[in-house]
Amino acid sequence: MPSIWRVIHSVFTGSAPRRMATPARIPVVALVTSDQDRYVLASVSGRDSLEVHFAESCEEAYRVANRLVAPVILLDRDLLGTEWKTAVKTLADSPHGACVILMSGVVDDYLRQEVIRRGGYDVLAKPLRADQVIPLVKLALSYWTSAPRPAVQGGHGSGPR
Repeated sequence: MPSIWRVIHSVFTGSAPRRMATPARIPVVALVTSDQDRYVLASVSGRDSLEVHFAESCEEAYRVANRLVAPVILLDRDLLGTEWKTAVKTLADSPHGACVILMSGVVDDYLRQEVIRRGGYDVLAKPLRADQVIPLVKLALSYWTSAPRPAVQGGHGSGPR
């Protein structure tokens, strides 16, 4: 089993990964527009085995998430130059089936349904707070470890559209 899988398994089962002195970090990719939200995510990085990687575009997030096999992608609804509905679908269609969490200043049941309909996982209220980010990311990780993986055709996926 690759080391990241052992670590993810150990987070949720309580069993220690074999042959590892310190647990590996679980990568989370974030596309953020606000400096305040970026600061909160930076403060979360390193806690609970999470390592936040910031991206500047949907294309970069897709590449980084696939390279790191990041189980969670945080997407700011206000990302310039990107229509959030298309971005959620594109990122959720990654070869490893990342859980996409949309960050939005407005959160309601309709928005959650729209995110889920496009393959996303959930919505996180902005401005971000660490005590809300960590539990939702952990829930997404739990879901990701138990969800069936999408079939990968051609080995690398089609990338952002």
